[in-house]
Amino acid sequence: MRGYIKNYLTPLRFLNYIDNMNKTNELSIVGSKKITALREDPLEQFLAGQLSESTRRAYQADLRLFFHFIGFDELTHNDLTGITFEHIIAFRNQLATDGYKRTSINRKLSSIKAFFKLFVAAGHLGHNPADSSLVRGYRIDQVLNGKAIASDPLKQILNSIQDEEDDLVKARDIALFHILAYGGLRRSEVTNMSWDDIRQDGVFYVLSLPETKSGVPQDIKLQSVVVHHLNLYQDSLIENGYPAAGKIFISLSRNASHGKPMTSQSVNLIVKKYARKAGVPQNITAHMFRHTCCTLAIEGGAKPQQVQAHLRHKDLKTTMRYYENREKMTDNASDYINLG
Repeated sequence: MRGYIKNYLTPLRFLNYIDNMNKTNELSIVGSKKITALREDPLEQFLAGQLSESTRRAYQADLRLFFHFIGFDELTHNDLTGITFEHIIAFRNQLATDGYKRTSINRKLSSIKAFFKLFVAAGHLGHNPADSSLVRGYRIDQVLNGKAIASDPLKQILNSIQDEEDDLVKARDIALFHILAYGGLRRSEVTNMSWDDIRQDGVFYVLSLPETKSGVPQDIKLQSVVVHHLNLYQDSLIENGYPAAGKIFISLSRNASHGKPMTSQSVNLIVKKYARKAGVPQNITAHMFRHTCCTLAIEGGAKPQQVQAHLRHKDLKTTMRYYENREKMTDNASDYINLG
């Protein structure tokens, strides 16, 4: 079992670290090399504190959209004090007018709230203008209906992959299908998987995820069927002259990306391609496999807490929102009522 060392900065220590970098302008490191300090840009300071690259990109997109909306394409610390909850409410309302989904709007509000929370904690601001007591998000239904893929469409998608004429592409995409369905991984976690991340622990196989949403390395158990298809894919790579090292899932497109690590967008496009070939009318996405993994596990008898650990959710409520009780109509409470 690998040992992991947690090493992090609190918001206040992080800001002090950045301030010191700004004062010295350059930071000496081993071998007399120097790295240029981060400029005094609050957004860059906030983004630098994020441990996950995918989280950093999401925050950056949300915050740049907000600051552009209120007229700050370049931001300084002095600008922060002039931003009020009225700005954020106006931004929220404009997003709604522009047709953004409620979940997207709430995510952007959460990004803004997290941004200001850092500078409040660091003592640069007296209050958070995005606090939920000042800016209300939209209410979201607790059950996300229709996110899990039913068994028949799932089989149809797998069959369409098995009809793929290119044997290497087929081997890769079958392995991808199984890691999504059994592992319930996020797209970013799939694309960051490396062959060295798979290890045997006794009689079990374990996948170490070095880059996760939480920023902390995490492990998941790999079922034997998943390991089987990963081995077939690895054998196919070797047979076709590709190195079976580095990132597991690589692009096999006949363009400039050929042989390079697959992108998160590519994972989605592959899933959609086979769903379309299978004639599945539902708009299938890779993230729906995460919902499917949750639903199938609980339907198979797993405890919600077990599924929570497997999907690596901080809160059990999140896991239960992923679960869809597909028997709620066939085995409904009202079926047990008898008025004679």
